[in-house]
Amino acid sequence: MSLKTWWKKLWREEYELIITVPSEVTIHADGARTEKTKQQFYQAKKIAKATPKYFLFYDMDGKKNEIKLQKPADFHIVKIW
Repeated sequence: MSLKTWWKKLWREEYELIITVPSEVTIHADGARTEKTKQQFYQAKKIAKATPKYFLFYDMDGKKNEIKLQKPADFHIVKIW
């Protein structure tokens, strides 16, 4: 492990936010509804709030990002550092 990697692990926090959102909705002739989903990936240094409908986080450049959804979405938060 290099000194630079060790220093980042010691002082810097980094998270990966993965949100699964519907991408395509198909309604069949019998009335059945099928949703295809896709995953959106975000890198964050701080996650202020994460609920199924609302996400507030700061990206690696320090910019504030806010995501609001109408329907609840599945999400995962993975701590990198």
